[in-house]
Amino acid sequence: MNLFPFSYRITAGGDLMTGILFKTPKYCCSNKNNPKCRRFYQGLKTLGVYKCPYGFGVEVLDWAGKNIIFTCLNVEKISDHNLIRKHLKSSEFYPRISLLEYNRYKESFISIINENKHSFDISVNNTIETEKIKETKELLENTIHEIRKLNTQLKSVTTKLTGALSNLKNRTDYIEALNLDVYSIANLMTIRLDTYDLEVNPKLNLETGKKPIAIYKKIEKVYKCLRGESQKKNLNIKLEGQSHNLFNANNLIEIAFFIILDNAIKYSPKNRDIVISFAEVEDQLQIQFKNIGLRPSDEEKKSLFNRGQRGKIAIEQDIEGRGLGLYLLHQICASNNVELSLEIGSDNYYENGLRYSPFIIQLYFYNMSIVENNAI
Repeated sequence: MNLFPFSYRITAGGDLMTGILFKTPKYCCSNKNNPKCRRFYQGLKTLGVYKCPYGFGVEVLDWAGKNIIFTCLNVEKISDHNLIRKHLKSSEFYPRISLLEYNRYKESFISIINENKHSFDISVNNTIETEKIKETKELLENTIHEIRKLNTQLKSVTTKLTGALSNLKNRTDYIEALNLDVYSIANLMTIRLDTYDLEVNPKLNLETGKKPIAIYKKIEKVYKCLRGESQKKNLNIKLEGQSHNLFNANNLIEIAFFIILDNAIKYSPKNRDIVISFAEVEDQLQIQFKNIGLRPSDEEKKSLFNRGQRGKIAIEQDIEGRGLGLYLLHQICASNNVELSLEIGSDNYYENGLRYSPFIIQLYFYNMSIVENNAI
């Protein structure tokens, strides 16, 4: 049952439905499932106005107690009209309306929704259940895609390694470097699979058994796994200080370190430093991760650890993510009695029209098992 004046989606991953007054542009119909569009809509978790990668306005609003996404909007002060015209065929007429007109259209349909609330609720609930199945399927597809990508990298490195082995003379350093690449890619594949597993079965995974873990070595392992990603942006990852003691935790603690460092790499501008510092005193350890990242709005800061939360700028810049990283980080730390804090500095840096600020994540580990320096 379509009662909406504009094109809309019931859920972020839902089908794109045309409006009864403003039809969906042909360009949007043909591109609605491309990766850039899918990532954009998956990031829309909070109410508000956004701009899609192709210039169209998008609004997530509460309609009769349900979140509805109005999209394909050509509205003054919301849309980028020039960018929209680039994507529409010259023969296609797509009217531009004022913000006042847009709000009037919305208000005029509120009474219609209220009069048909029962049918509306049934339709929305059925759509949401269908979309949950689609989201699970998409997560599986993402996992398979990630495995294939990492497998391709492994094959490439293995081919180089085979060629190097055929001519061993003066090639030991090169072979050793290739071996490290194979090791890093294999570990990265394992960590990513574990992360996907945690997303699907959070309760089951968070209740796994604990054992003494060398925290420094886990972070060093994650750093080596993500070194290739950091090099793509010419980011310099520095490890300062040391830690020798052991902490009783489950294996998910490795995913926590992966989430922090992966986020730092994704949201940092190029040619910057990411600093990981260790301060260990007796049975206590403080680890600080510091980098420059996209600054969230004051409103977004309040919900950074919420499930599905993504910053508006990150969505509009098409930065890959599903808004689960910090949520899972919080869950992992809580399950392992690790104290977590996140601070966003007041300094501002501007690059390519984007606003960046210092991000500092600190982890506190207590009651560690003290190990002599030469015992590890």
